[in-house]
Amino acid sequence: MVQLRWQVFTVALAVSLLAGCVQLSEEQQRAALLNELDGSLAQLQVNLRQLERRMDQLTEDKSCQQDNQCKVLAKGVRPCGGPEQFLTYSVLTTDETMLLHTSEQFSQLRQRQHQRLGTVGTCELLLVPVASCQQQICTLQSQDYARR
Repeated sequence: MVQLRWQVFTVALAVSLLAGCVQLSEEQQRAALLNELDGSLAQLQVNLRQLERRMDQLTEDKSCQQDNQCKVLAKGVRPCGGPEQFLTYSVLTTDETMLLHTSEQFSQLRQRQHQRLGTVGTCELLLVPVASCQQQICTLQSQDYARR
């Protein structure tokens, strides 16, 4: 409802400005722009949360019998590139097509969010963990390269 009001306000403001009926000060124009951005950024955040919940639901059941039934999926995107984190899932219980599609949408929206906010990061590279079946549950095993 609030977003709809801001959209109506933004459209009315644009029409008024184009018609020359209303002269807004520079400060008022900045405030209107910030309100519009806050609304669209808030919607972006809502969409990201929904996609993240969907990925959690899709990967909730991690049942497995052997290691080759477990896979790793990169989730999100960091400001400098590369994934934010990794998910493990079981090929026995997960709709992989839906998970990959949802993950791709999540990464695209996260990239858009970083661009809109001007987010910066540490630009560190995360090592891809290995998924294995431990006690009939897919789990992530971090790779310890220092011991090799």
